[in-house]
Order: sequence, then structure tokens, then C-alpha cells
Amino acid sequence: LHVSMLGLFCDVQTIRRLPNVVFMVITRDSIKAAFALGIQAQQILRFLEKHAHPKLRQGTASPIPGNIVDQIFLWDRERHRLGWNEVFMHQCMLHGEFQAV
Repeated sequence: LHVSMLGLFCDVQTIRRLPNVVFMVITRDSIKAAFALGIQAQQILRFLEKHAHPKLRQGTASPIPGNIVDQIFLWDRERHRLGWNEVFMHQCMLHGEFQAV
């Protein structure tokens, strides 16, 4: 179940399994695909923290490296960088029409 959840935001073709750990690669495209499914950056990070190897969860530090956290949030902010507005273009055919507008 957890491996299939990882497949929502990791590159499935990069999976490597060991007896007690699974390795997958997180890519920009895989994270963007997760965002398209409605998964939020905070949900991804919470899942990774909750299901990290027990030895990584010992102590007070986050089991996820800071650069990974920052990059996931950067990819999330990238989606909201531009906004789309509907516009209309009017081409004036006569000089008088241009003056009226």
C-alpha cells in the first residue's frame, strides 16, 4: 500500500527494493503529476516523514533533508507563479473608431 502511495509522487520506473526499505526518485515531473491529482506539497512531506525508516525518525530533526523540503515547496510555488486572465483584442479599422475608443 505504501509503495503504491509513493508511486503517486515518485518516478515509478526508478524503484529499488531491499528487505526493509524502498528507494524511488522524486522528480519535478512526478511531483507536478501529484499536484495535478490534487495532492499538496505539505501532504507529500507529511507522508514522507510519517513513513521514513525508524532510525531516521529518532531524534528531533526531520527525517527529510532540507533541500528536498525546499525543492518540493519551490515546485509547488512554481504552479502559482502565473495567473491567467481572459482578455479581448479589438482592432480598429478606421481612425475615427480609434479616437472613439
